[in-house]
Amino acid sequence: MERCGGLVLGGSRGLGFHAARALASLGCNLVIVARGREALEKSAKDISEGFGVDVEPLVGDLRKKGHVENAVIHAVQTLGRVDAVVAAYGNISREPLTLREAEWEDWIEAAALYLASTSSLFKALASYNTAKATVILLSSFTVAEPMDPLIVSDAVRAGLSRLVKSAARLYPDRIRPILLILGSFKTPGAMRTLERIARSRGESLENVWRREVEMLSPLARSGGLDEFEEVIRMLVRSPDYMHGATVVFDGASGRVSWP
Repeated sequence: MERCGGLVLGGSRGLGFHAARALASLGCNLVIVARGREALEKSAKDISEGFGVDVEPLVGDLRKKGHVENAVIHAVQTLGRVDAVVAAYGNISREPLTLREAEWEDWIEAAALYLASTSSLFKALASYNTAKATVILLSSFTVAEPMDPLIVSDAVRAGLSRLVKSAARLYPDRIRPILLILGSFKTPGAMRTLERIARSRGESLENVWRREVEMLSPLARSGGLDEFEEVIRMLVRSPDYMHGATVVFDGASGRVSWP
């Protein structure tokens, strides 16, 4: 039986790494893409040995023109076809940034990271892939309720919902795009961002995490990484009619009702 093929952008650590684990648990051979070679190769080895699938690391940067298209072409050539894609974008270089602190270059970087890369992903899949791919884009509930130190990412990521709807209508036979709106998860990237915020305020990381992350949810906790992996598996296996959908998985942290 032919294995499914998976592509994970930003797959070496954090939520991208756990998304790759979720696809591997479904029996998918993978190509995982990230900027840092050492972490990428370690993650590929860990996933391959843990799940008995082939995992090929590919160095690439979502912010750079041509890198996402090259990743899709490489994945199709390596795997035969791509059935599932997860885009875990991470944060822009200088975040956390308030609106007052943000410079022109920060906005350009965010537009490249979140919007230009996603448009390139959709076009490349429609052009080169031989199967219809489920594409899961990871975003945050804060796009509707921006946090001051994350305003650049939150403002730009808001455009992902429009790209998902557009791609769902333009490429219905080639792409099944899904926007996954997430609450907070205790990843290394999230902790680094909160640590910078805590340091700028002269507070402890524990206090900031508890007050501004965990206590936003009625559950008084952040999400579990095992829970996140289960949601990725669920979405990959979900009916085809879940097409162009926005799925909220935030532990009721958000206060805004999504359309």
